Amino acid sequence: MRVTMKLAALAVMGAVAATSAVAYGGHGRWEGRGGAQPAAVGERLDALEAALKLQPAQAPAWGAFESTLLANAQERARLREAMPDRADREAMADFRVAMMKFNARAAEQANDARRALVATLSPEQRATFERFAHARGGPRHHHFGTPGHAPRDCPSWGGA
Repeated sequence: MRVTMKLAALAVMGAVAATSAVAYGGHGRWEGRGGAQPAAVGERLDALEAALKLQPAQAPAWGAFESTLLANAQERARLREAMPDRADREAMADFRVAMMKFNARAAEQANDARRALVATLSPEQRATFERFAHARGGPRHHHFGTPGHAPRDCPSWGGA
């Protein structure tokens, strides 16, 4: 039993760590606590895209990044809608395992898409990307990362 509990704890810690790196290399708050709704993720992606001022050659990497994050948010919302009654311990245990597996896959997919996008960015764009990665705030106060920081070059967050 102890080995099983240790493995379960390790799986939970791994899922949390993987989810922390989902979209922006370790900021941990792109989708917020429990996962933002797809519309909120879309709003943040729109703001980031505008701030990055992408060039046509960067469009494929951006498209892959954006579609990955939106698909993950949609699937997370779908899974949460199907969450069983918390009183049903067996069903909740199965649900938690399914969410951990999903989060691990989603983290890998998003990180791969993030890496591919960042590889296409100029140094200035990377700096903007990182400001978004470590910023907090935005529409409806969805948290992006470190408390008290907001992207300076994004009007929707009170930036220039």
